Amino acid sequence: MRVARGTVAASVAFGLSWGALLAAGPLTPARLAGSGAIGTAGSGPALNGRAAKSALKSARASVQSGRLVDALRQYERVIASAPAADESRAEALYWAGFLRMSPDPGLRDIDRARAYLGELKVFHGTSGRQDEAGILLALTEELGDTSRAAESLRSDLAARVRESEACRADRDAVNGRLQAALGENETLKESDAARRAEILGLRDEVRRKDEALRKVKEVVVGWKAPR
Repeated sequence: MRVARGTVAASVAFGLSWGALLAAGPLTPARLAGSGAIGTAGSGPALNGRAAKSALKSARASVQSGRLVDALRQYERVIASAPAADESRAEALYWAGFLRMSPDPGLRDIDRARAYLGELKVFHGTSGRQDEAGILLALTEELGDTSRAAESLRSDLAARVRESEACRADRDAVNGRLQAALGENETLKESDAARRAEILGLRDEVRRKDEALRKVKEVVVGWKAPR
């Protein structure tokens, strides 16, 4: 992980923050009821300092009670409407970026997490969260690399599955032609046996007719075939 050394205190703070998020437990449909997945930060009237602080307080309470979707909505509301220099914006950027790294699909958006944390790191140097933002940004890079590697593996697997299905289809087609050829061969054998039987029958019939003709000649002309 590309993180500068000497950030032990920031790492401890980050670990505590991460522990607070995990302590809320996994999201369930009941806990998400009435909240829904969040796509983008909502727009609305600009928040003044008091309104922004109230929104942050509400977001903190939502995190403590495990309502992370609601918390993210409040943080992104502050980001969408608070002035760039407002001190409440730094906290909103940090926690919105943090929540956007969640494995829960209702929260996860690595690109938005990078945008929030990048703004925090570059434009809010006095927030006291620079090192933590750097750690989280490094994590987003690793998550991005892992996601791309997983996508590549999924693509390779899908290609192999398609190849396997194509081979299976070819094998089934060959088996079908083989079975058809075997069936045709059996039909030809039966036809050949029938023709052989027919030829033998014709030969017997010819022999009987020759014998009958010989006897007729003996009676009519008194001719006898030499014995």
